[in-house]
Amino acid sequence: MTQLNRRRFLSGGIAIAGSGAIGALGLSGTAAADPGRAAEAAGAPALHGGGGELTRGWTYRAADGAALSGRRLSGAQNIAGLKPAVVPGTPLTSMIAAGEYPDPLYRHIVTDTVPDTLKDTGYWYRVAFPVPRLLPGQRFWLEFGGVNYLATVWLDGTEVGTIEGAFSRGVFDVTGIVARADGVAHLAVLVGRLDYAEGPLKPSYASGVTRGGRNGGPTGITLENGPTFFCTAGWDWLPTIPDRDLGIWQPVTWSTTGPVRLSDVHVDPELSPDLRTAEVTLGLTLDSAFPAARPVVVSGSVDGRRFRRSVTVPAGASTVELTSDDLPALRLDRPKLWWPNGYGDPHRYRLTVAVESGGAVCDERVVDFGVRRIEYSRPLPSPDGTTVDALAITVNNQPILVMGGNWGLDEALKRCPAERLREQVRLHRDANLNLIRNWNGQSSSEDFFAACDEYGILVWQDFFSSTEGPGPADTGRDLANIRECIVRFRNHPSILLWCGGNEGPPPQPLIDGLDALGAELDPRRLVLTSSAGDTGANPVDGYTSGGPYHWVTPATHFGTNDGTHWPPFHNEVGSYSIPTLEFVRKMLPEASWEHPDDFWADRDVNGNGGNGGGAGYLALTAQRYGEVRNLPDFVRKSQLMNYECIKAIFESHAASMTGAAPGRPYPRTGVIMWMTNPAQPSFVWQMYSHDLEAHSSFYAVQHACRRVNVILDSRTFDVVVANHTRAAVSGTVAVTLYGLDGKAFAGTTLPVGRAGAAGHTVAGNIAASLKTTPGEVAFARLSLRDRRGAELVRNFYWLEHPERPNGFTGLDELAPAAVSVTANAPNGRDLVVEVENTGCALALMLHLQLYHTRTGERVLPATFSDNYFNLAPGESGTARLALAGLPRELGVRVDGWKIDQRASRLRGRGVAVTFNQDALSTQPPTKTFGG
Repeated sequence: MTQLNRRRFLSGGIAIAGSGAIGALGLSGTAAADPGRAAEAAGAPALHGGGGELTRGWTYRAADGAALSGRRLSGAQNIAGLKPAVVPGTPLTSMIAAGEYPDPLYRHIVTDTVPDTLKDTGYWYRVAFPVPRLLPGQRFWLEFGGVNYLATVWLDGTEVGTIEGAFSRGVFDVTGIVARADGVAHLAVLVGRLDYAEGPLKPSYASGVTRGGRNGGPTGITLENGPTFFCTAGWDWLPTIPDRDLGIWQPVTWSTTGPVRLSDVHVDPELSPDLRTAEVTLGLTLDSAFPAARPVVVSGSVDGRRFRRSVTVPAGASTVELTSDDLPALRLDRPKLWWPNGYGDPHRYRLTVAVESGGAVCDERVVDFGVRRIEYSRPLPSPDGTTVDALAITVNNQPILVMGGNWGLDEALKRCPAERLREQVRLHRDANLNLIRNWNGQSSSEDFFAACDEYGILVWQDFFSSTEGPGPADTGRDLANIRECIVRFRNHPSILLWCGGNEGPPPQPLIDGLDALGAELDPRRLVLTSSAGDTGANPVDGYTSGGPYHWVTPATHFGTNDGTHWPPFHNEVGSYSIPTLEFVRKMLPEASWEHPDDFWADRDVNGNGGNGGGAGYLALTAQRYGEVRNLPDFVRKSQLMNYECIKAIFESHAASMTGAAPGRPYPRTGVIMWMTNPAQPSFVWQMYSHDLEAHSSFYAVQHACRRVNVILDSRTFDVVVANHTRAAVSGTVAVTLYGLDGKAFAGTTLPVGRAGAAGHTVAGNIAASLKTTPGEVAFARLSLRDRRGAELVRNFYWLEHPERPNGFTGLDELAPAAVSVTANAPNGRDLVVEVENTGCALALMLHLQLYHTRTGERVLPATFSDNYFNLAPGESGTARLALAGLPRELGVRVDGWKIDQRASRLRGRGVAVTFNQDALSTQPPTKTFGG
């Protein structure tokens, strides 16, 4: 029987996004474990080794009402009623793969498509797999990376243990059972249903709020379960998921060791204040099957420098701590540092460590770790006049303005293998972000943290409490899962801090327990009580949640973040974020494309009720940019709405970062956008769509978060140079103002004496020039050049007349732009697209889209280095895209605000270049949108 394997999804890095869900689930393969070869290379025999992931042959069925037992299911006999299962995966994942249900996230209302009763039962999973003949002294281990929510595990008729909570591993020594097996073992797992659950939230476009009710389900009791995917009860960014993402959601693996197992390896580097040396402490947790104390040898290497030391371990569990006094290889001179994205290379060292007994290698681990020094606060005056320790991050002596994104869930149905996770994190790197907040820990996995390590993305790691419902009924279970997460993931340099939960303090026993676990297991990292405030022994102040979560004017963001408002760190603020026309058509049934209804509501269009819900947002779009005539017109106007609001979220913080100015005592220290990663197809809170297509929100973030930027404060019209780097910036800013006719009507050059490292400076103000705008709308082009005349960065804005702020309906007077677009693949590895404004009108939001020339479908994931170009007459820009893994039949589609197709020139050298006629068809003879 062919098995579908969720972990191969997007394995090639490319999917063709058509009318259904994002790609197909790929064919399975068993991943062989490769624990390293350092000890064997030294000549010692190995008792560890072999193993791999169990992906083939899984079956499942609902548990309730079935006369089944673990003893029977973990035997060799045939069992009726079992169906093929996707593992890792959920029951609903398996049902969709088998064709029982369509993908409910596309062109369906989830709760109308799949019965909510899927949550009301547990599920049996079963698999048979080959096992080796064990050598003398060899032990056999089964490991479950994560099961939601409870699990009882059986092997060959014997119950071997239980797992409690979605974020706890299950590791079982099944040596005796496997030793009796005849080459094949039979595994059965009972996945238990949630202890606390309730009915679904239904979408309601007319209600104007999230699915007609609150977040967290009708009453929020799902949170009483503690460590689970409680957001699947229904949130304003997620529909109620019918099976609540129950199931074996992380890999199941097996491995062998000798009598002594390395249960945990803790690598704890301490970097000196001058960054010149790092002292690594190596903590080992050992599990010895010997009946008494026994000498063993710990051996391995750090960055190629080998070490070897004899230690004595008692029977059972024990710990060993080794420092550079014991092993000189643990002292690193002039270490290569792990830097957040945009500040340097996120270098990782590789540690290999093995334990040997009697000349045989019992076990070995490979750990990648980073060396970095983090300071979490700096003193700032608070509104009551006292000085407090305010949240402000310094990494390797470099002050960091946190610019991050919130993740609610990596993917609504937990279809998120390593390949997809890596793409999602890569997009955050490419958007110039430096942090992800793992909201309530819902995306906690080794794949996630490994990708963040690779791309230099800091992680604000929440745990499992939220103000949207009660605290957990079983505090002990919650704390056990928190302990497991800290121990399991603390080696990752990307993890910035641990946080108790979302927006409000957890129950006091959880606060006390988390503080104690942090002090015991990871004392160098900051522990915060919640995302809204800290109540620890030495509390860190100066941060908050609280939105806004809806569209506001750029001037509103600049007014809020001008250094006069407390607190300086804002970890939740977001807006609507409408995807491309192609994706809107993909996620909605055709009958709903131009008639907003409950299908729109199931795709989150009501948000949290801000702007008056979806209907209010549509009205606001029409008020600001003109009547919406059809769906392409709505999408193109929304791309401008996306861009101006989301860009201001980040630019307003950068324009006031670091260094209090007179009358502005609260410089900005961080902002985390709500949200950047969508768990499902959505109209809000994202910078790319569910199928990983970057729309204007992505490029708004990318442009706003450049490490050297020139910014126009849309409230004061100050021109600000923001410098996140370690070196001062000086030069000049050229400002040019254009009217709707594309002609420059004012300009000035402003000297930039010095924008200090990790700071900002105001170069000048253009308010007076803007008052001379000949019409209702002006365009501003800002260009920062260094002292040698080289352009460092360019920025662009469309602005209302400061004395007559009436929105941008006047953009309909903008003449169509004549453009030249040339696509070429000069080296066969990269696609280069040159874009130029060859006419007299402004080219506004010129958008490039990669597509498959044979099918016409978008090619994804594939993100241009730049996009949504705004070009004055005569200006040009370049977009690049790596071709590795892409199909050969590629084309580039072009659209924008208004394009004169007859006067434009499109050329492709081995790559087709065409206009996106659907996206450009924004003027139907009669209005078709709405009603």
